[in-house]
Order: sequence, then structure tokens, then C-alpha cells
Amino acid sequence: MIKAVIIGFSHMHVNEIAMYIKEQADFELCAAADVPSEVEDIPPLRYTPKWNLQNVKENYCPNIYDDYRQMLDEVKPDIAFILTENCQKLDVCLECEKRGVNISIEKPIALSLDEAKKIEESVRKYGIEAYVNWPVAYRPYLYKFKAAADSGIVGKPVKLRYINGHTGPLGKGAKHRGVTAKAEEMTDELRGKTWWHRESHGGGVYLDIACYGCYFSDWIFGKGCSVIACGENLNTPFGDTDDNFAAVIKYDGKMSVIEGTWTTPRAVIPSGPMLLCTDGVIVCTGGAENAPDVEAYDIYGNKVEIPNAEIGAEFKNMPEMYAHHKKTGEPVYHMLTLAENMKIMEMLEAVIKSSQSGKEEKVGE
Repeated sequence: MIKAVIIGFSHMHVNEIAMYIKEQADFELCAAADVPSEVEDIPPLRYTPKWNLQNVKENYCPNIYDDYRQMLDEVKPDIAFILTENCQKLDVCLECEKRGVNISIEKPIALSLDEAKKIEESVRKYGIEAYVNWPVAYRPYLYKFKAAADSGIVGKPVKLRYINGHTGPLGKGAKHRGVTAKAEEMTDELRGKTWWHRESHGGGVYLDIACYGCYFSDWIFGKGCSVIACGENLNTPFGDTDDNFAAVIKYDGKMSVIEGTWTTPRAVIPSGPMLLCTDGVIVCTGGAENAPDVEAYDIYGNKVEIPNAEIGAEFKNMPEMYAHHKKTGEPVYHMLTLAENMKIMEMLEAVIKSSQSGKEEKVGE
């Protein structure tokens, strides 16, 4: 049996992670603990940290610790799932790593590339396993997209386009997996007090959404060469973070155009990436919550048949992936590994730097 703990309730993904661990036959969710925050306390409205904690306690894990370090020392888990504020990830990861506890960090790795490098250095020092959990790694239609891209059925891929959005993590009508109900109505004053709208805590559209664009760019093209980006706060003046951005990731002979918004929800914008190729296009159809699929067309608009994409049962969620890895000895999917995610973080850092400098920024510098 794999002994697991959860650290942090600041990310609403904690609700689905707790559910997945509880459902996985080889896992035992032994305990959970929050991490003290410097942000002002607000009422426990749905998807806020206090609400998430209570939901996990009532439905998945009654054993809640006040101190996550004490929890690690007493429970001695095999793996910790980290769902803290982005600014807390480094300290929590280091505490796990020095105790020999494997980690799954909710995307992205850390607040910054510098902090990600410190996590990576500690992973090497203590010889633990570290993974970064991406919800998009478990979407079957995206593997159909990748299979079409790799097959060359519409020529050589040259330009990736990706847009993702919602009304903000705690915005109007926001809904997150693991919970059936939508976010409760919240005043702008309360939203402004949450970590999601504070740049110092790793809030904002870059670490929330731009990271996905970097993930897909790396998945299709590998690490880019340079980035030019622009970001603005267009609809959330109660926070100090950008809530909309657009960026171009440049490659040698290829490019990615990625966008993110906290203004418009996924239900009314494309569900996933689009790939422009020399002889046609590969597109994700439907909204992200409306039975997404993939289609391909040649340059004359004729539909092209897409090859089948087979993925294993482990591509269901992170606990399933990790359990499969432990039972079979097969590696965890490469896009979840720390090595791959360092490349993603280098591109994300360049997106943020360019948006701040107004200049083209090299990736990895």
C-alpha cells in the first residue's frame, strides 16, 4: 500500500486529488495538513482554502494535522501531494525531500525558475522521486491530437496556437473537478484578499494558465529559443496581477502563440491547442467541458482521417500513474517528470520576463 499525504489546501485541485487518491486501490490517504498563509483570512466560501480543507476532511481524509512537518515525521508517507500557494512550494518541497518523501507538485513547479532549480538540486541531493502534476496529462483527446501531429498526415507542424481561460480561479461561475457545485458569489474585495490575485504569492494568469501554453509548446516542439509577451490587468483591478496575456514562443523554423484569460470561460472558447502544418491543420473541437475531440483538415478544407491514439489505464490521474509506476517499474510519463518540467519552467520564466520588460527574452537566461 502506498502511503500518501496532502500538503496545502490553497489550490482547488486539492479536491480532485483527494478524490483520486481515495479511489485508487493501491493508495492510502493517511493524513493532510495546510500550510499557514500570509494572506488575510476570509470566509470559507466554496474553493477557498478553508472550504477545501473541510471538504477533504468530510469526504476523503478525517486525519488533518495543524503542522505539516509533524505530519511528515509521524506518518512517514511514501509520497506527498503538494497543493499550496505557489510561493510556498519551495519550502514544502525541501521539507519533504530532506525526509526522503517523494513528491507530486501541482503545476507549475514553483514560483520562479530560481526556486525550481533549488527544488531540483534538493531532489538530486536526497535521491527522491519528484513529479509535476498536470491535469491535461490525462485527457485522451489530447493524445489523439499528438498522434495526428506526429503522424505527419497534414504535413510538418510549424505553428501551435493555444488559448485557455476562465473567469478567474474564484470567478463567477467557476467550477473545478472533484466538486459538483460552482463557486459561490464573492465580492471583488474578498477576491482581492486571496493569494490568486497577489503577484508575490504566485497568483495571476501566468502561473495559472501561461504554464499550460508552455507545456503544450514543449510537448509538440520542445524547448523554445526566445519569447515575446504582453500581459495586462484588464478585469481584476482589485489585484496586482495580470489577468490576460498573449505570448509568442519562437523556435528555429517554428513558433507557438499562446494566450490566457481570466475574463472568458473555457465553455465558450476553444478547448485545446490548434496545430498549423505545411499541408493543413489539426484542431481540437468543442469546448473544454463539451465533449472535446480532434479533427484534421488539408489546405483545401477536406477532412483527413486521424490515426488512433492508445493510452494506458494509468493515464487517468496522478495517483493511477504513480501506482502503475510502482507496480510495474515503468517510468512515469515524461511530461510529468522534473527534467521535462524544468524546460517548461524556463519558457514560463521567459514569458513573465518579456511581459515585464516589453522586450524579447531568451529562454533559460
